[in-house]
Amino acid sequence: MIKGSRYIFAIYIWSAGAIVLLFSLLKKSRTPSPISRKMSNSSSNSSSTSCARPEDRIGQLLAGRLELTGILGVGAYGIVYTAIDIFSCTPFAVKALSKVGLDARQKRFQQREIALHHKASAHPGVVSLVKILDTADCTFVIIEYCPEGDLFTNITERGRYVGNDVLAKRVFLQLLDAVEYCHNLGIYHRDLKPENVLVANAGRQVKLADFGLATTETVTSDFGCGSTFYMSPGKIANVFDFILISLSVLLVPFLS
Repeated sequence: MIKGSRYIFAIYIWSAGAIVLLFSLLKKSRTPSPISRKMSNSSSNSSSTSCARPEDRIGQLLAGRLELTGILGVGAYGIVYTAIDIFSCTPFAVKALSKVGLDARQKRFQQREIALHHKASAHPGVVSLVKILDTADCTFVIIEYCPEGDLFTNITERGRYVGNDVLAKRVFLQLLDAVEYCHNLGIYHRDLKPENVLVANAGRQVKLADFGLATTETVTSDFGCGSTFYMSPGKIANVFDFILISLSVLLVPFLS
């Protein structure tokens, strides 16, 4: 169903117009959230532990060359830092995932997130996963840094796509390509929303991020999985329902 042409996929999305209108009304009551809160509205199967106080890790040197320089976000899945390679001066983002206090199930979820992101990151529409660094209490996921922030901020605070239908169409088709690529690999994101889409190249490119809720299962009985404003209705849903509803609602900011 989802593996067909991206344009056929788009037809399914536009057919959810009534749902889009409903969520458009809901969205108006939502306070815009900057990138520093991009992960905070998701519910997760993993615990919200942290390796340490977020600010305590600033200045830490990883692998003898990657220095943590600031905090991008603190959320349910971990802490995201800005970092710089002290030799090449290349910027990165670093996601710190705690190992402390995790049971076997939570460790599997954490490993699944890393494995699925790594598998999908070859696509230009997915944030690249560069390297994994392990310490005794924390796993550091080194990823591509997108300094222009997330799609939600670019739409609501910068008005980057307002009145520019050509640009909006361009980046939305990029999202369809990225989602289709993931589905062809048997990966289903389950938390598609503007906060989990990062912007690059002066708004002309978008990249799917945050695989914390991703799964390889085509049917799920997880209730409340995802973010409230974008999740599929129903208690038990095929993952394709999640994707269709989420992408439909993701269109709302472009059309508003």
